[in-house]
Amino acid sequence: MSELVSIIMPTYNYGAFIGEAINSVMAQTYRNWELIVIDNYSSDNTEQIVRGYGSEQIKYIKFRNEGVIAASRNVGLRDARGQFIAFLDSDDLWLPDKLQRQVNYLNANDDIFMVYSKAAAVEDGVIKYTKGRAPMRRVGLTHTGQFADLYLSFNYISCLTVMFRNGKGFQFSEDAALITVEDYDLWLTIALQYKIAFIDEPLAHYRIHGTNTGARMKKYIRAALNLIKKYRTHVSTPLQIRKYITFTAYVMSVLPEAIGRSLRRI
Repeated sequence: MSELVSIIMPTYNYGAFIGEAINSVMAQTYRNWELIVIDNYSSDNTEQIVRGYGSEQIKYIKFRNEGVIAASRNVGLRDARGQFIAFLDSDDLWLPDKLQRQVNYLNANDDIFMVYSKAAAVEDGVIKYTKGRAPMRRVGLTHTGQFADLYLSFNYISCLTVMFRNGKGFQFSEDAALITVEDYDLWLTIALQYKIAFIDEPLAHYRIHGTNTGARMKKYIRAALNLIKKYRTHVSTPLQIRKYITFTAYVMSVLPEAIGRSLRRI
């Protein structure tokens, strides 16, 4: 029998989107999955939509995460029965062969713990760009050959594209100091111990919507700096310096765009 894939979907007041997200799971060519929806007590019609599917493959859990989405994902991880774990936020979408491609890859490569892919960023139904790339070899790598490259990046692994093997007890950090970079933190932890593979095709659609505010950017900057400090002992001093320089340049490049997007939506 094919392996069970546990899909973890946190949500809060995304009744406008969650039906499309679930439909993209229902449309998967790989059929042996369970979908665990963790609802942060939505006040809209989210619960009605989820329960309306009436599917035994969909489990609905109410959990108050107090603003820490990592806590909701961890509820799903603890409940997951599958041999493989995947993640899909309730406003995003998968392409129909996402699960099948990744299950096939992990089954064919026993030395790979986690696999991810590109994701297409979509705004108002239009693909704007694709996210994600393969790791590059760098000086000072760990035995996995990938940690330093991921550390030096700005997280090229999108959560909605990830699938990894269950059973190792991995969870997202619920530390308030890492809010907005919890997924990046987990990928770095995994990269220190296991090999990670990349499928060079978009297998998911990341939806761009809402307001990207200066306040949110400030929260991300603080969290990213905390993450840099957390893992800096795993790389050489030259790579630490390089990380701080590239991070500063990145912040200076994206901050005007984030502020401009916020102003356009006022």
